[in-house]
Amino acid sequence: MEEVLETVKLIEEVGGEATYVLADVGTRDGCRMLVSRAVEVYGRLDILVNNAGVGLLSSFESLDDGIIDKHISADFKSVIYCSQEAVPHMREGGVIVNISSLAGMKPIPGLSIYSAMKAAIIQLTRSMAVELASKGIRVFGVAPGFVRTRMGLSYFKALGLDPDEWARRHTLTGRLVEPEEVAELVVALIRIPSITGETIVIDGGASIAPQQ
Repeated sequence: MEEVLETVKLIEEVGGEATYVLADVGTRDGCRMLVSRAVEVYGRLDILVNNAGVGLLSSFESLDDGIIDKHISADFKSVIYCSQEAVPHMREGGVIVNISSLAGMKPIPGLSIYSAMKAAIIQLTRSMAVELASKGIRVFGVAPGFVRTRMGLSYFKALGLDPDEWARRHTLTGRLVEPEEVAELVVALIRIPSITGETIVIDGGASIAPQQ
């Protein structure tokens, strides 16, 4: 909750307006409540960014129903439910952004179900773009590599790895992606009318960096 209020404060400090809703977007009711509140407060819905997700570290053989279900709900169902609730409120020119992951293109050990869900989002993004084009709604994806967030850093902590040392060895830029960079990319792509159906990678070159 503290992080939510801090985010609202930061937006307001730069002259923006923000509200928040505490909702479980892994459920249809939660997504309906979220979208309804946004429309109630602002009167319209122009952009939806599907950014919810969990990445629970587990070997494939150790996956249990709890871990599987959490990933399906948070990583995949949230995209479907929130988008379905949002589309009826979107006018022509609306945009849906699905946050996938480099893990959806390059499997990461210990994150098999997370990787599977993020790969599914990439294909879902293409399908949504095709079907919603007739409504004048664009859909595209962004696939970050390892980002310096609590979730991203938790992966390295669980494995006893230094994230900065890993980045120096496994990326072309020698650094992790910063969350602000992902946000800036999303905003930039929203402003380009011809971007739809594609998933853009932002990973510091991790997907193509030679192994060291």
